[in-house]
Amino acid sequence: MNTCPPASRHRSPVVTVVTPAYNAARYLPGTVASVLGQTFSDLELIIVDDGSTDDTLAVARRLAATDPRIRVVSTPNGGPAAARNTALRSARGEFVALLDSDDIMLPDYLARQLAVFEVCPDAAIVTANAVNCGGGPAFDGKTFWPRVDGLERLTLHQLIEHEDSVCILSVFRRSICAAIGGFNPVFTGNEDYEFWLRAALAGIVIVRNYEPIGVYRRRDESMSSNEPRMVRGVREVLRSLCPMLQDLPLEREAAERQITRYTRELPRAELRASLQRSDAAGASHVLQELASERGGWPLTAIARLTSYWPQPLLWAYRLRRRVHFA
Repeated sequence: MNTCPPASRHRSPVVTVVTPAYNAARYLPGTVASVLGQTFSDLELIIVDDGSTDDTLAVARRLAATDPRIRVVSTPNGGPAAARNTALRSARGEFVALLDSDDIMLPDYLARQLAVFEVCPDAAIVTANAVNCGGGPAFDGKTFWPRVDGLERLTLHQLIEHEDSVCILSVFRRSICAAIGGFNPVFTGNEDYEFWLRAALAGIVIVRNYEPIGVYRRRDESMSSNEPRMVRGVREVLRSLCPMLQDLPLEREAAERQITRYTRELPRAELRASLQRSDAAGASHVLQELASERGGWPLTAIARLTSYWPQPLLWAYRLRRRVHFA
C-alpha cells in the first residue's frame, strides 16, 4: 500500500487521473469514489465536463468540494478526445490514468499498474484487464480479455489485427504526449485506438496486464455501443494509418486486410442496428443494398420480399435472439 500523503496543490502528484464526463451525473459519484479509494493515494483527479446537459457539472463540483485532489474543468461539448486533451494540458502527474466517467478502478488498480512499470521499466503504456458490466449476456460479468493473469508486450501488428488489444483502462507516462501529441478529436469514439496505434508506430512499448483490476461499463447509449459508428471509425483510423506504413509491409498488409474486413462488416452492423431498433424498413433497405452489391438469388429474393413486407425480419431476429440466449 502506498504510504505517501495525498497530493497537494503545491506538489506534483505521481498520477493524474483523467475523466471526461458527458451527461454522466448518474455514474460519476461511483467513479470518483473508486479513485479516492485507491491504495495508492498520491494522485490528482481532473474531471472535464464536456458540455453536459444534465447535472454532471454540479455533481462534479460537489464531489470536488470533498477532496482537494479533485479539479473540475467545464468546456463546450467537443467529444472525449478534446476533453482528455484539456485535462492533459493541466496534468501534473508523471503518469496519466484514463478513466471514463462510468468505469471503476478497483482499490489496488493504480498500485498494480505502477508495479508493472517497475517490472517493465521500458514500458510507457500499461493497459489493464477489466470485468464488463452490462452489454447483455455476451459481455456482462465476463472479463475484457479471457486470460486473467500475466503480462504481454504488444506489437503494432497485434494492435492492427485486434482493435481491442488495449483497454481504455490504461496508464501511460505523460512524457509520451510530447513525442506523439494528444488524442485526435477527428476520431470521436475511436480516438483511443488511434492514439495507441500512433504510440506503437513511434516505437513506444505497450504492456498488457491481464489481471482484471477495473470495471468496464457497457451502456446502450454510449458511443462504443453504436456498432455501425464503431466499425466506420475503426476503418477510418486504419485508413489514416496506412500511409505511415510504407516501410512496414507486414503491418500495411494487415491494415489493408482489416479495412476490407470492416468494409464488408459494415452492412451487417447496420442491419443488426436496425433490427435492434425494431426498424424493419431500415433493415429491409440494408438488405436491398447488400443484394444490389453482392448479388446471389437467396439474398435478392429476401430483399425483394422484405421490401414489400419487412415485418418478418423482426420476427426472425427476435426468435433467433431468444434461441441464442436460452
